[in-house]
Amino acid sequence: MSSLSKANLLVLGLLIVHTLDHGLNQASRTQPGSAALVGAAGFALLAASCLVALQRSPAAPVFSAFAGGLTAFGLVVVHLLPNWWGWVSDPYWDIGANLLSWLSLILLLAAATYLCALGLRYRRNRHMTPIYRE
Repeated sequence: MSSLSKANLLVLGLLIVHTLDHGLNQASRTQPGSAALVGAAGFALLAASCLVALQRSPAAPVFSAFAGGLTAFGLVVVHLLPNWWGWVSDPYWDIGANLLSWLSLILLLAAATYLCALGLRYRRNRHMTPIYRE
């Protein structure tokens, strides 16, 4: 399995953990109107990126960079910026998120940033191919 495949699967797994944290660990509250839409779009994007990476497609670095970058951007916009737009804002600062919630967010943000950087590295160095181990 390539490093891109592993990184994609890691981000997808951490997104699942983050979603479970929303439902099981955080206090009940009214979610922004876009919560279901943004969540579904994030899962679809990462699932597509995983599929492309697992198929060893030449497009995997571009998909990975895009999926990782957009996931990291989305996390910052939705959870880290102050309440700037009620339709998408769900800042952790305002909900009194506990350590587990913060940890799931930070790990997902770090993994998504790594996925973006890894995809860009492979894209920039086209002569490099992901290492596949059978």
